[in-house]
Amino acid sequence: MTERHQTRDFLLRDLPEDLADKLKVAASLHRVSAKSYIQGILEGHVRELEKKGITLALPKGK
Repeated sequence: MTERHQTRDFLLRDLPEDLADKLKVAASLHRVSAKSYIQGILEGHVRELEKKGITLALPKGK
């Protein structure tokens, strides 16, 4: 049986064109989708914050 994770849509709007283009190129260099590349960056950032002892949790029911 595979483990299922809950997901949530998170829309990024109004990214500067040059940043969006650079992210697409960086993703292609890593041979992953832009979504996977950006998700990896965000997960790494969250891990770094948690290593510093910063608690990142929403209150229950949010």
